[in-house]
Amino acid sequence: TRAGGATRAVLIAALAALVVAAPAQAKSFDLPEAEVTVLVESTGALGIGERITFAYDGSFTGAYRDIPLREGESISDVQVLEDRRAFTPGGCTELGCSSPPGTFGVTNTGDGARVVWHYSAANEQRTFELSYRIKGIAVAYDDVVDVNIKLWGDEWAQRLGKLTASVTAQGPVARAWGHPVSVRGDVTIEGERVLFRALDVPPNTFVEARVLFPRAYLPNPADAVVREENALDRIVAEE
Repeated sequence: TRAGGATRAVLIAALAALVVAAPAQAKSFDLPEAEVTVLVESTGALGIGERITFAYDGSFTGAYRDIPLREGESISDVQVLEDRRAFTPGGCTELGCSSPPGTFGVTNTGDGARVVWHYSAANEQRTFELSYRIKGIAVAYDDVVDVNIKLWGDEWAQRLGKLTASVTAQGPVARAWGHPVSVRGDVTIEGERVLFRALDVPPNTFVEARVLFPRAYLPNPADAVVREENALDRIVAEE
């Protein structure tokens, strides 16, 4: 049985709506915790890392992740790891296909990238890590850089026990928000980094972060969307 997910970053967006395939033969899994790290690079690209813990009831042989990409967005440097051991590229990418444990593959789905990784798990807890880099997500205005990203998607059929996340900017964070208000959690600004926490996230519920920092700290936004206008007051009013 294959566990699956799709990551949907909105943007302004980038990372997170996760889709899970329904396990067959009464097999199932829970999601005790997940961690997401987002690093805004000096060019405005986002370096993204995810750690998701699965608690399996039954046997599973693989997982997948769909990462939607809009026009102008691109993904690179995809890696899959477990316990700091990197999976080897070359695994098959058809859902339901079989490749040796410890392999992964990446394919174009037409509207994004699909990452499929292979392993063997039965009645145990396992934590997998994905990392990748996306261009074309952050928006660089004249006054601020806007990073608006879904940290957890609304297509998970499972409840998530705890989500912790961080977004690290290129300069001191001016403002930050977490959504939705219906999910219990908190937001903490620590200089150039913002910490987000969400507890007991219900099924089919997204968690989103929005972070603003001064445009002066991103002088070369080659991998961001550039818009020639001031946006701080408008964004604050929206929030």
